[in-house]
Amino acid sequence: MSEEPEFGNVRISSEPGAGPEEIAAIRDGLHDFNFEATGFREVHAITLFVRNNHGAIRGGLLGYVWGGWLHITELWVAEEHRRNGLGRQLLKQAEFEAASSGARGAFLSTFDFQAPDFYRRCGYEVYATFPNCPLGHIDYHLRKVF
Repeated sequence: MSEEPEFGNVRISSEPGAGPEEIAAIRDGLHDFNFEATGFREVHAITLFVRNNHGAIRGGLLGYVWGGWLHITELWVAEEHRRNGLGRQLLKQAEFEAASSGARGAFLSTFDFQAPDFYRRCGYEVYATFPNCPLGHIDYHLRKVF
């Protein structure tokens, strides 16, 4: 588009370099809308780290509980620490914390080149797939009821 459209006294602008405060305005606006629409206002962050003896981060899990569900947004373990139970323990700890704050289950997404089989072995079930996202791959959406 060569011209930015006008909508009364507002306009759409493309700002790929937007700062954290500007990005937060969008997130906060959506969260406020969701809180008002559902009545669920409490959000419980889940932030777990795997640290080595020097305190360096070698893995972790990020997510949040809202509306009775844990949304796991990221889970990563450094290559040299994989396949020894850390990922499973991160999931168990996150699920425990989530259940303690009232969650009834968890959901997440993972690509075919990441860990769909790992999550299945941990009791998660695929409820949707998004083929060819990214191109040539599959995005799996999984959930687990506690």
